Amino acid sequence: MVGLPEMRRTAPSVRELGITLALLFGRRWWWKTLIVLLAMAAMTSLGFWQLDRLDQRRAYNQQRQAALAAPPIELSDAPLPPGELRNRLATAQGRFDYDHQVAIRNQSYAGQPGYHLVTPLLIPGSDKAVLVNRGWIPADQVDPSTWRSLDEQENGPHFGILQPTRRRPDGTISAKPQDTVTGWYRLDIEAIGQTLPYPLLPVVLQLTPGNGRPLDADRPRHAGYSEILPHRIEPDISFSEGNHLSYALQWFGFAITAAVVYISVARRAEFGKT
Repeated sequence: MVGLPEMRRTAPSVRELGITLALLFGRRWWWKTLIVLLAMAAMTSLGFWQLDRLDQRRAYNQQRQAALAAPPIELSDAPLPPGELRNRLATAQGRFDYDHQVAIRNQSYAGQPGYHLVTPLLIPGSDKAVLVNRGWIPADQVDPSTWRSLDEQENGPHFGILQPTRRRPDGTISAKPQDTVTGWYRLDIEAIGQTLPYPLLPVVLQLTPGNGRPLDADRPRHAGYSEILPHRIEPDISFSEGNHLSYALQWFGFAITAAVVYISVARRAEFGKT
């Protein structure tokens, strides 16, 4: 049973709460209170949205970790395994069709503009090929007549990571450019396949660093860099969760701060105190 001294300490706080609520929802302040409540609701919703984004990011990271831990897929005439193939490790053997390689525009490395050099790899015993992203080349190497100096040894297997086609933002297939060799802005398998005399697998094999050897030790090197061209693309293996949690806490903090500041301002205006 609550003693009399405790009741005396509790009663003022309950009375203060009643006075504050009466003030905030009174004739003078009710519409301002409504605006603040709506603002707090919006801030709280943004906080929960950031938490939802965090859950999505964690689920995506788990999927990528599982994909990278799975055994490599051997690209051949056999059907590809079902399920998500993005970021799956894979190997392929075959012969590069250098007569039909293309360059993807607007690719950079270490702040330098350039292209990604993409070469079809003909799969033995099959009428199909797979597009192989062999890596980055600088802008001064975009002349197709010089690309044969970038040939690879043909003694695979070629090891890399699988990537999906890159369609237009609206999901449609890219339009065929006038220059079907160096005019591509995205690695769109379906669009590039329309220019080739054989069908393509629905994935791209992106070669990873340390994979493959140059055909010629004197092949071109980009000025200022020691890597032999094409420069293999580092796979994105970061599993960062981003700033979603900190953003969520900020939005929740903004909502609480808005309530405290508003009540303080209302009480000071009405009673001359906080």
